[in-house]
Amino acid sequence: MKLSKKIGWLTGLCVMAFVFVFLPGNTSAETASGKDKAMWAWFPNEDINTEESREEMVSFAEEKGVNVIYLNIGAREDLPYIQKHPEQYKAFIQLAHANGIEVHALDGAAEWALAENRHVALSRLFDVLDYNRTVGEDEKFDGIQFDIEPYLLDEWDTDERTEVIDQYLKGLHVIDSIVQSPRMKSDFEFMVAMPFWFDGDKYETTYKGVTKPLSDHVMDTVDDGVAIMAYRDFAEGKDSISYHTEHEINYANQIGSEVILGVETQYLEPYEKVSFFEEGEAYMDEQLHILDKLYENEPSYAGQAIHKYQSYQTMKP
Repeated sequence: MKLSKKIGWLTGLCVMAFVFVFLPGNTSAETASGKDKAMWAWFPNEDINTEESREEMVSFAEEKGVNVIYLNIGAREDLPYIQKHPEQYKAFIQLAHANGIEVHALDGAAEWALAENRHVALSRLFDVLDYNRTVGEDEKFDGIQFDIEPYLLDEWDTDERTEVIDQYLKGLHVIDSIVQSPRMKSDFEFMVAMPFWFDGDKYETTYKGVTKPLSDHVMDTVDDGVAIMAYRDFAEGKDSISYHTEHEINYANQIGSEVILGVETQYLEPYEKVSFFEEGEAYMDEQLHILDKLYENEPSYAGQAIHKYQSYQTMKP
């Protein structure tokens, strides 16, 4: 997050004063190295539907040093929640911004990777852009993140995978082109979530005549960066978070992109190594601090993200 782009110096001083006066002394928004600390929140119908729930999530974010929230906008019953309840997003974003927290829209589905469903992803993007055009400056989303996971499609484990990947990358290009267009681009960001294993030899991909890891193609396509679902429960060593993200960090350094490292907190038995659920929050914080120190001088390292609000709230100390 580039504060110089987001606010003027006077507003920045006000925010700093607010943090100094009102936050507990042992809490710091952002990581120790000053990078973003983000959190995914998937249930707006629970998380922002009342004044109490909105205040609870902002207070929790402040307590944990979270300065970016990825907030779901998607379908609940018949319509996207943002269409049904824009007033809830207005109230929440205003409250979050007043407390120095950015809010990025969040949505996604595996089916969106296919060209025949691309219109759904575009409609969600336009929902957010239309919303931002009609609200006050302090009520606007700061960006949007899509979590499109094509490997969940039945076609992924067939000879159709190559075509699925091609459609997936073309869809990301269409979305990114809209966000980056000169008439629209300001501080609004578009990112995608992707798994750490997109850099594997198994996923070498030829796209636009160039063969390289799928992870590289995604980062080439999405200008503002990626959030890597680096779901392991230890920072260093073989099969660790850093082991699985070194390639993406290095490649993002080369192309001038940014990488957020995401970790998991929900119960996922029998896959214990992918989540900090068993170890608890203190151990997770220790491992995230190790990562932060490891990558703090890497230009592409933009911070960390915790999945997800509900399980983060209830994880053991």
